[in-house]
Amino acid sequence: MTSSPSADSQANQPDRPKGGRKLRSLPWAWHVLWLILLTGSSCVGFWATAWLTRIPPLPNCEEISTYSADSDRLYCAKTLAETKAADHLTAAIALAAPWPETHPLYAESQPLLASWSKALLDVARKHVHKGQLAVAVGLAEQIPETSPTYSDAQASIQGWQAEWERGQAIQAHVQQSIQSRDWRQAREALQGLKQLYTDYWLQHQFRRLQQQIRIEQQAWSQLEQARELAYFGQPEGLGAAIALARQINLQSRAWVEAKDEIDGWSHDLLFYSFKRWELGDLDGAISAVQQVPADPTLAPEAQDLIQFSHAQRLASSVSNWRPSLEQIFYLLEAITATQQIPARSPFYQSAQTNLQNWREQLKDLIHLQLATLVAGLGRQSTYQLAIQQAQLISPDRPQRTQAQTLVAHWRKEIQRLQDWPYLRRADQLAAVGTIPALQAAIAEARKVELGRALRIEGQTRIWAWINQIQVIEDQPILNQANRLASQGKLRQAIETADKIQSDRALYATAQTSIKDWIRRIQIVEDSPILRDAEELAAEGSLTAAIAVAAQIAPGRALYAEAQTAIAIWEAEREYIWSIWEAEAEAAAAVTP
Repeated sequence: MTSSPSADSQANQPDRPKGGRKLRSLPWAWHVLWLILLTGSSCVGFWATAWLTRIPPLPNCEEISTYSADSDRLYCAKTLAETKAADHLTAAIALAAPWPETHPLYAESQPLLASWSKALLDVARKHVHKGQLAVAVGLAEQIPETSPTYSDAQASIQGWQAEWERGQAIQAHVQQSIQSRDWRQAREALQGLKQLYTDYWLQHQFRRLQQQIRIEQQAWSQLEQARELAYFGQPEGLGAAIALARQINLQSRAWVEAKDEIDGWSHDLLFYSFKRWELGDLDGAISAVQQVPADPTLAPEAQDLIQFSHAQRLASSVSNWRPSLEQIFYLLEAITATQQIPARSPFYQSAQTNLQNWREQLKDLIHLQLATLVAGLGRQSTYQLAIQQAQLISPDRPQRTQAQTLVAHWRKEIQRLQDWPYLRRADQLAAVGTIPALQAAIAEARKVELGRALRIEGQTRIWAWINQIQVIEDQPILNQANRLASQGKLRQAIETADKIQSDRALYATAQTSIKDWIRRIQIVEDSPILRDAEELAAEGSLTAAIAVAAQIAPGRALYAEAQTAIAIWEAEREYIWSIWEAEAEAAAAVTP
């Protein structure tokens, strides 16, 4: 039996070592181990480099103190000073100022300290200009003696305080002049503030005192005028005086006296009102008391009379023909004011009579207001409905006249709605611009009959279209006249333009052109005459020149020019004659 070759070959091979697989894998383990060592050493190197080159943490400036490190204090001082705020600058100066010359950071801190001190002094100056002297002085005093700005700060403090004393002295002088009403002296004293240099005195206080002088002067002037009006004690003068005095500025010193004067004049008017009331003149009493301002200290009777007059004034404002919510409100106010008059008041009975009338008036007004709202829809049917509602106001009602006025107005509006299509159609026809179209437009507009709401508007359109037709008809005549004039045929142009009659639209334009052409003809005709006269005058024949120029008749184009030349020549001739006479007299005096 034959054995297989593979089996024999396997049987004849020597035995292999059992650990052969482990020995073959051993070089890879060493590679992995070296890779791990290299990676670890690199990480350690990177970490060491980062730790050596890292930026130290910034100091917390909110917790900085005198026990903090000097570098931290300087850093925080720089940070604070960057804001330029006053409290931050003072804090920065306080952090950097205490260091002596031997300190390592002294050289670095001194320029910063000087800059911060200057900035703080600038902030203090701004407070001075705003009028905050105490704040400015407090900030300037924070600048330490070690700062180069210290002497400047101290000098500024002294200057501010000195200026403040001068400003307060001038202000006191102005106030004293105002108190004595010496307005000229007050204005002269006020000019002293212009010698100061801070904005607080130079601008703010100057304007404030200037305005106070103006207000006080005007207030005292008004009070004096009011006193003159009230001098004779007449009701009209007292009422005008009260009205004028109440315009006085309440912040002025004159108002203190004005209020007492107003109270006195008011009592005089009330006394007059009671007298009129006793005489049965209710209207005169109300007219007088309406000028009295409300004052809770007045007697009850006076208060009742003022209340009644106030109601009368509100009710009288309901006078417009068109009702409104404002009228209803005024009438309600009048009713409310009248209801507050007690039964014990002497004005109670009259108030009740008016109260009943006003209540009836209010009913009518509300009814007409509803009708007006209906008419506001703007349709013919709503106008008709509004008219029916307004006609329900009977002749014996207080608002009958107002109702009739509204009815007439709404009927006009209905006519407008009915006739407006005629005018709209006429406008459309006239837009074509031809004579037949304009004539058709005129015929359409004439459908608006006499007495209708749009009659005047229609007639205005008709007149404009008639003028337009006349322009279309007569413009060729005027154009032909202008062509003749441009060719120098002025007389023919005049004859042509004169064909336009005086009742035509272009008549005025034609007459203007005719006047111009006549003037041009006259200039052509009279220029040789004036030229001959000028030549005679140049030759010395002044009398002949005057005679020739006089041939130009009045009304001619060159008449004014000729008369001017004649006047010159006559004056020249008189001068020559005077010389001749003088020479003759001299010759006669020499002859024996």
